[in-house]
Amino acid sequence: MIRSLIFHPSTFILLVFLGLTHLRADEIVPEEIDLPNLITLALQRDFQIRIVQTDKEIAAQNLKGSRGYWDPAVSATHSSGSLGGGGGATSSFNSQEGEVTSASIYQNVPTGGRLTLDAAAGRFENNFGSPDTYATNAGIALYQPLLKNFGAASRSFIKIAQRNYEQSEQSFRLQAITTVTDAITLYNQTALRKDSLRVAEQSRELASQLVADTRKRAELGTIEVRGVEVAETRLAQREANVVLQRRLYLDTLNELKRFVSNEALALVKWKVEIGPMPAPQEWSGDLNQDFEYALQNRPDYQQALIQIEKAIIDERTAVSGTLPELDLNARAFRTNFSDSFTSSYKGISSTETDLFVGVTFSRPILNRTASAERASARLFKDRAHLVEQQLQQAIAIQLDNAARRIESEAQSRELARQGREFAERSLEAEERKLNLGQSTTFFVLEAQEDLTAAQVRELEAIANYNIAVARYHQVKGSTLQNQAIDL
Repeated sequence: MIRSLIFHPSTFILLVFLGLTHLRADEIVPEEIDLPNLITLALQRDFQIRIVQTDKEIAAQNLKGSRGYWDPAVSATHSSGSLGGGGGATSSFNSQEGEVTSASIYQNVPTGGRLTLDAAAGRFENNFGSPDTYATNAGIALYQPLLKNFGAASRSFIKIAQRNYEQSEQSFRLQAITTVTDAITLYNQTALRKDSLRVAEQSRELASQLVADTRKRAELGTIEVRGVEVAETRLAQREANVVLQRRLYLDTLNELKRFVSNEALALVKWKVEIGPMPAPQEWSGDLNQDFEYALQNRPDYQQALIQIEKAIIDERTAVSGTLPELDLNARAFRTNFSDSFTSSYKGISSTETDLFVGVTFSRPILNRTASAERASARLFKDRAHLVEQQLQQAIAIQLDNAARRIESEAQSRELARQGREFAERSLEAEERKLNLGQSTTFFVLEAQEDLTAAQVRELEAIANYNIAVARYHQVKGSTLQNQAIDL
């Protein structure tokens, strides 16, 4: 299905590098804000996008922290008194009085195990006044799960942290799209209020001029005094409408200032005017192509796909959790004893290597906890797929609805334009008839008000069309590309 509407394009290119800093608004807000200014300021200043940016930075730090799993670790100890039997290098020494200094460095390995290099040196007291004994020990140890927690299952939390960061990036992109769309909507609404005020002021001026002309005719006796009273009543009504439209414009302008402000009371004092309403953009849509584009670019859909990946990772971890614990412990080491530290250290290279290998096995008898976690993980994965399918359906419906809204607003705009042109011709005709004495002030006033209403309807139609196009790009996920914004 292909939809195409061609209007005069009014496009701009905006390159935004988001430096989300606490800048003072009165230092950067221009006296007149056009749409590119508003979008730039909104992306810099909107509280919600700054919150999401902070969430992204938190996720980045969490990912960085999870990768600390690969960081080597060093430990060192010094003990005195009754020694030995404590594990590692010191476990090679028998328990007796003395002092031992040991050091080790270990590194987690991709298979889920841990590799350790250790060394120790000790001095041991002998009985009956014999000289002390010095010993040096060095070895390499491996701890390796063979079933449960083997391989990728042991570092699934790193993959989850990576996916969480990717989701935070999509959340930031989603908020940027929302902020830009809200900025376009608010700008068009504010521009509409400003133009409505302008139309109301023009209508008041027309009524004021007609009152003056009617008074002259009444003084000449060509019309009744009643015509002056009718014109003055309508002038008062239009003056009241100007007051109303000015209040509505200033209210909307304050909302716009709040949207791009970090200040509180200071924003009320800003003297800012809104620029002109953007001319309608060229729009064309193909439901099939735009649907595929949305699946590739909509942040919420990308988040759903990432959620599926997370569910798959969790399921694999849960499956690993149902396996028995079968762990390998191995250590190869050398130990040398001598009557001095130097000789014990130098002689270690010529001593024989001892090897220790052990296997431990453990499994809950019923294993109900792990089984339930595995079943739950599979259900979460199925649920993630259902959410993704539901979102696909929603995207298709949203695109179709948004496209039909654009078509409807385009038709309304064309009809409003025709209505405004007809109202202009009608007013011109009534003014000619009044000058010829073939009409009355009342009918001219009615024609003026018809024109005012037609002008406002056309302005509303333009604003609604612009907003509808912005909403379509939001649904499609093309807002940033359409506005040439690079995050």
